[in-house]
Amino acid sequence: MTKRCSWHSLLPILVCVTVGIPNDAVAQERPNLLYLTEPAAWVHTVLPVAEEVMRALGEKPDAFNVTVIRSAEQITKATLTNYDVVAFNTTGELPMAASKQEALLEFVRNGGGFVGVHSATDTFYEWPEYGEMLGGYFDGHPWHQEVGVAVEDADHPSTRHLESPLTLYEEIYQFKDWNRTDVHVLLSVDTTSVDMEADGINRTDGDFALSWTREYGNGRIFYTALGHEPATWRDSQFQGHLIGGVRWAAGLEE
Repeated sequence: MTKRCSWHSLLPILVCVTVGIPNDAVAQERPNLLYLTEPAAWVHTVLPVAEEVMRALGEKPDAFNVTVIRSAEQITKATLTNYDVVAFNTTGELPMAASKQEALLEFVRNGGGFVGVHSATDTFYEWPEYGEMLGGYFDGHPWHQEVGVAVEDADHPSTRHLESPLTLYEEIYQFKDWNRTDVHVLLSVDTTSVDMEADGINRTDGDFALSWTREYGNGRIFYTALGHEPATWRDSQFQGHLIGGVRWAAGLEE
């Protein structure tokens, strides 16, 4: 019999793992994160919850310092010198001057981290360098249901607290201009848990990644397609997924 675990059911496991860790091990170096929440197209109702959670994570000693902004125009070459990682939770063609776009790319190429959350792949279709950096673009969501998730890399900081397989209720993305050979997949859909003949499936290879990493120049990219549901954001397992991803992108964890 296959054992399945939900995000919620893993909480006791996380507690067992963390209890007893010395205080000096928990008080780790905290990267500075610039978190952009700006919808220029579809407005996800989860955004206020996501912002609330990100601010709360910024208070955790083992996470990161966070600054929340609501306009891509606030991202400048000078501003970026204050941060280790930039995160997007965005949609559409954001109002961002070409010089500021180049500043972001330069920041990452020179060793800065970039984190994309959920609809970050539904952003900047008219700026192909952005899609290249992130690893692909949103191409619809064939499923919005409880799905099985395979943890393909259980050793990554964003996934090592999870068990595989697990289940969660989420809006499930598929991607275009995306190839497994260009990224390192962390999480993917267990296709036995979904209808592979559902309307809206565009991928013909049956490969539906949910989270991945890649390198861009000297910088690190972490992306998670999860985060549509408020319950996802409020779950400690997803929060651990984000913390690990941000800290990895900052080069503080391997």
